[in-house]
Amino acid sequence: MRSRTRADEVTGAKWAVRTGALISGVALAASLGGVSQAQAATPRSSASIQSVDYIPGKDVTVGSCKGWMNRRSTDGYVQGLVQSWNGVDCEMWLERKVIGSYDYKHVSNGTDVVNTTASTGFYWNGTNAGTRVCITNWSTYVSDCGETAW
Repeated sequence: MRSRTRADEVTGAKWAVRTGALISGVALAASLGGVSQAQAATPRSSASIQSVDYIPGKDVTVGSCKGWMNRRSTDGYVQGLVQSWNGVDCEMWLERKVIGSYDYKHVSNGTDVVNTTASTGFYWNGTNAGTRVCITNWSTYVSDCGETAW
């Protein structure tokens, strides 16, 4: 058995302080408002309280590929989703346009799927800007975009 070093003592002291702080925090939370210890020990992300809503009328379908968008209610950020069926290779991406400009610009990378569903992350829709979802059906080499969500 090796002998304890100063580093072991420091590590042990840090562990004791962290454990004591955690126990004190759980006890305080439980005493302040009916929060159970199980609830206090379970981390909650802010995403779990945000509502994500489908944006109707912005879908695009090319053969066995479908793209659509969701909007996060708390901040208006948008997300692209794609679905493929019948063994078709589909690619989806988001494009954004500012009012008064002529061109759309890519805001997400392409997401490829075959017989499954996938999504992008959430992207800022912006002030005076709109986003649309675009897809390519690689079995027919046909691309199309949905209507812009402003």
